[in-house]
Amino acid sequence: MEKTEEIVNDEETGKEITVENNDGEKPEVKMVPLEKAQEMVNKALAKNLPPKEEMEKYKEWKESQKTEAERQEQQRQELESLRQEKLTTQRENIILKKGVPSDDSDYVLFKVAKMDGDFEENLDNFLKINPKFITKGETKMTTGFKQTVTTPKTEREEHLDKKYGDNPYYKK
Repeated sequence: MEKTEEIVNDEETGKEITVENNDGEKPEVKMVPLEKAQEMVNKALAKNLPPKEEMEKYKEWKESQKTEAERQEQQRQELESLRQEKLTTQRENIILKKGVPSDDSDYVLFKVAKMDGDFEENLDNFLKINPKFITKGETKMTTGFKQTVTTPKTEREEHLDKKYGDNPYYKK
């Protein structure tokens, strides 16, 4: 006679039980606490998992199996990522030099980068349409030195300065 064991959930108690079947005989039922069943599962998994050293060796082997074309493709992707990062940094620098506060630079970069054509021309046009993104002669503290950022006046500001320049109540 052959004995077989089977772990089954007891519907009434919610505990797992081990059922031993003897061919043709009435099965014997052993109660196993849920924690013990979990421990048994963990042990079984631990036996089947390879050690870390084997996993590291497998990863190294897998890396060595890559073809030269795959390696070149990976290097090309890394290079393209670096190029894109460099371009973004250069564009952020241009935006900041135009007088856009750093808080707004990401938004301006996002909007202008989506436009077709030359980036700097698009930026100039965007800032003409949206002058609210340009700071007006604010004093900033950077690394202990005061720096006053001045931006060119808009046509409207120049017109108002000419018209009301002599008025002592007019603020320039």
